[in-house]
Amino acid sequence: MERVRNRAQKWHFFLVLFLFFLSVRAVALDINTATVEELASLPGVGPVLARRIVEYRSRYGPLRRPEDLLKIKGIGPARLARLKPYLEFGPVSSSSSPEDISREASAGGYIYRWVDDRGVVHFTEFPEDIPPRFRSRAQRIPLPVGPEGKSAAGAGTAPVSPSPAGFEEPKTDIRGRGLSWYRKEKVRLKNEIARLRAQIEENRQAMRLLHGGSYIARRGIRTKYGIKLGKGPLLRRWAEYKRLRRINQKLEKKLAELEYRLNKGLYREALRAHAPEEVLEFLKKDP
Repeated sequence: MERVRNRAQKWHFFLVLFLFFLSVRAVALDINTATVEELASLPGVGPVLARRIVEYRSRYGPLRRPEDLLKIKGIGPARLARLKPYLEFGPVSSSSSPEDISREASAGGYIYRWVDDRGVVHFTEFPEDIPPRFRSRAQRIPLPVGPEGKSAAGAGTAPVSPSPAGFEEPKTDIRGRGLSWYRKEKVRLKNEIARLRAQIEENRQAMRLLHGGSYIARRGIRTKYGIKLGKGPLLRRWAEYKRLRRINQKLEKKLAELEYRLNKGLYREALRAHAPEEVLEFLKKDP
C-alpha cells in the first residue's frame, strides 16, 4: 500500500511539472512583437532593459534566435538562460520588405564614436550611453560583416577601433565649431589686430607732440585708449604722456596675444579640439 502511495505521489509531481511547463509555454512572449510593458513584466527585465530590447529591435530588425539578445547591454548568459522559457522567436514579420530583410542580413550593425571635453575618444554600441551634450556630435560608424555573417565587433563586445572604410570624417570639432567658425574667427582677429595697431600708432604720435611741447598739445580730451588733442581743457603734458605710455604697454601686450593666437594659437586649439582636416589645412595655408 505504501509503495502504491509513493508511486502516485511521483506521478502527481511529474504531472504538476508537466502542466507548469505547458503554462509557461502558453504565456511565452514573442520577442519581436512584445511591447515595452509586456517585456518589463518578465523576470529580470525592468523598464530600462525592455526599452533597450525594443530600440535594438527597431534599429537592427527582428531577433531570430535567443543568442541575439546577448548583443543588448544588460543581458548576459545567466539572464538569457532565465528568459528563454518565457520568450518565443517567431518568423520575420511579413511587413518587412525583401530589401529590408536583405539589408538587415548584410549589415554588421553600427558603433558610435564620440569625443569628450578632454579630447578622449570613446566608442560604444549603445547610443543611450553617450552623454546628452555629446550626442549631436557622435558619428555612427557601420561595422563590416565577417565571413560567417557576424559583426566584426562580435556579440556583446565593444570594438577597439572603427573600420577605416566605414569611418565618417566629422564636420566640426568637439565643441561643434566647423570651418565657417574658424574663418570668422580669423577675420575677427585680423580686424582687432589692425585696430590695436592703429590705436598704438595714434598714441605714439600724441606722445611725440606732448614731449615736444607742440602748441596743438596744450589742450585735449581724454578717451579710454588715448587722447584727442587740439580742443578741450588744458593738459598737464607730462602726466598725459605717462598715461599714454601705460595705455600703450597694455595695448601692446594684448596685441602680442592676438598675433600669437592668429599665427599659432588657433591652430593648436583646433588640434586639441580634434578639428576636421579641412579646418587644419585652412589654418595652415591662410596667411
